[in-house]
Parts: sequence; structure tokens; C-alpha cells
Amino acid sequence: MEYFWEKSGWEQDDRHLSKIESMPFKRNFPFIPEKKGLYIIRGPRQIGKSSWLKTVLKHYSKSEKCFYLSCENIDNNRELAEILASIRNRKVILLDEISFVKNWDRAIKHEVDLGKHHIIMITGSHSYDLKRGSDLMPGRFESGGEFELLPMLFDEYYEVKLQAGWVNTDKLKDLEAYFRTGGFPDAVAEGGPEGKIPMRALDTYWKWLVGDAIKLGKQKDYLEELMIQLSLKMQTANSLQGLAQKTSIGSHHTVKDYITLLESSFAVKTLYAIDMNTNAYRYRKDKKFYFTDPLLYWLGLELSGRKYDVQQDATIAEMVAHEYLSRKNKRFGYVNGRGGEVDFILPGEWAIEVKWASDARNLSKAYLNLSLLDKKVWLKSNFLE
Repeated sequence: MEYFWEKSGWEQDDRHLSKIESMPFKRNFPFIPEKKGLYIIRGPRQIGKSSWLKTVLKHYSKSEKCFYLSCENIDNNRELAEILASIRNRKVILLDEISFVKNWDRAIKHEVDLGKHHIIMITGSHSYDLKRGSDLMPGRFESGGEFELLPMLFDEYYEVKLQAGWVNTDKLKDLEAYFRTGGFPDAVAEGGPEGKIPMRALDTYWKWLVGDAIKLGKQKDYLEELMIQLSLKMQTANSLQGLAQKTSIGSHHTVKDYITLLESSFAVKTLYAIDMNTNAYRYRKDKKFYFTDPLLYWLGLELSGRKYDVQQDATIAEMVAHEYLSRKNKRFGYVNGRGGEVDFILPGEWAIEVKWASDARNLSKAYLNLSLLDKKVWLKSNFLE
């Protein structure tokens, strides 16, 4: 059988590698695996996982026997196992979008245990399924491991704008541009120097999200309604029952299923309330739901029919702050009580209020009365510091 990467000059015709070359900036992929092991790469759709795999394929295809496969049309582990059994002479195995292959971990576990390959690298867009699969293979990573490829945070966004020659003299303008485009590479490129809201990227991402939901037996209408509600209530604590009542979904159990879908698709994260008397997380109290990237906020707002307003920057600032903190801390929460609200707090460690303004006004008693040494108000002038 002839494989495309065995043809001379395949790199020039490959759509993923060509796209990398055509971009106005080059985002650095985290690494190219050099040691034997199983590498699991998680990340949302449209983030560049396939392009990452193609760079690995380009790196090895001239010196090693490689195999690359997009798994979106593979139904189950038996089909996958048959394919893997037929290519055991290959040293580098690259499997793209493995999430939807039912029981994929069985086929991978078997191949890893055989030890025929030097490197097996798999990607997927659903964190829960990939996490479940990797948990069933303890001790099989050797020099491999689990990694994430996520949208750019502001610091990386600023670096790629420098590459493209798009940086403003006023860094605040770059931050506001980030609020409009987010950190998906395609969205950043479409937003351009001005940081326009990337309508084409919105449409593309929505189609992917709906397609994945349908594959998992979910309804487009329910997903759309929930995306709208999450965008409209981004700074407000909500109950699952409340979200169910504001949509035609009806059941809070069904709302939970769709929230889980969005979480596993790297689109949403949940922030839980904290009891300041005990420092315990209150999982049954109202929760805050934050999109992981501004692009998703604009997607929800676009679905609702509403348009951009500069007042929405305060909402996006809080959302961006949450994502920044969540990548650096495994656990933190929020406080809401008689003394008012504290946006983000890790009990005994730190607290942060987000005020998208030039000075700190209207701080809650809950925040002012905190006895923490490390408490900050993030303003326009010191955002994310």
C-alpha cells in the first residue's frame, strides 16, 4: 500500500503544513517526541492538533517508517486493532481524532504492550474520553505522557502579533483586540491587525461543535439555547434548574449532560462556590460557567442575535481572567454571601477581583474584609499581573 507521506514532496501539497506556512505568524508547537512512548494530545477543535501531528510526520518520515491515520471514520476498537496489526513494522504511529472510536483504549493498550513501535502519538477533541482511556493504561507512557494544546492566552497572543508586525504602541489596545478574537490561531489570523471579531471562525467552530454533539446523540437546538444562556449570564452564578427553566431543555439533568459535553470539548469550565467559614467547596450551590476563550463567548452572543458592545469587555475580562487562573491552579472558587462577592479565591492563599476600569471602585465587603496578604484587584492597568 502506498502512503502519501512516502511520496517525494508531499509536504508541499499537504493542507495542514501549507496552512502553517500561509499564516501571518508561526505558533510554536510544544514539542516533537524523541523518546519511545505513548503520547496523548488533548485540545479543542480548530486548535492545530492535526497540524502538530503533520509536523511530527514531516520530522520522522525521511528517517523512520511512519503511519498516519485520521480516525474520524473508524467506528470501534476492532477496526482500529486490525489497522494497527497490519502496520507493526512502523516505528512512529500518529492517530488523529481518536475520541470517537469506541473503546479505542483497548486497541492502543494492546499495541503498547506488544512494544513494536517506538512512538505512538494520538490526539482527540474530547477530554473526558481521552482521560478515561489513559486512566486504563497506567505505567504505559514510558517517556510519553498526556499533553494539552489550547487556545493562546494573552501573552502568547501578544508574541504572535509581534511576529506578524501587528502590535500597537498601547498594549491595552492589544488586550482589547484579544478580547474580540481570542486565542484560536485561525481566529487571530482572521481578526488581523485591528482585532476584528472573526465571523468565519465563529461559523467554522459552531459547525464542528454541532457535528460533535450530534455524533454523541445530542440536539443542536438544546446546545444552541445553552450557549446563548451561558453567554448572557457569564458573570452570574446559575443553577442547573435555572438554566433549564430559561431554555426548552426542561430537565436540569439534561442541562448537566450538555454542560458536561461542553466541558469535555474544552469549551466551558465550571467555577464552584466556597464557604468562607469552612473553606469547603459548595458543589450544590449555584455555579459560574465560563467559556474558555473569547471566540466561544462571541459565538454564544452571535447565536442570540446580539452584537458587540464595548460594555461587554467587562464580562470578557472576567472570563479571560478565569481561564488564565484555571491553567495555573487546579482548584479555586468564588464567594457570594451577605458581604457581596469575590470573583476568584483560593482559601488561605489568594483572592482576585476583576474590575475593567481605571481604578478600583465598589469593592465588596467580602473582598475588603478578607485577611489574605495576597489579594489583588485586576484593573485595565495591571490586568493578569
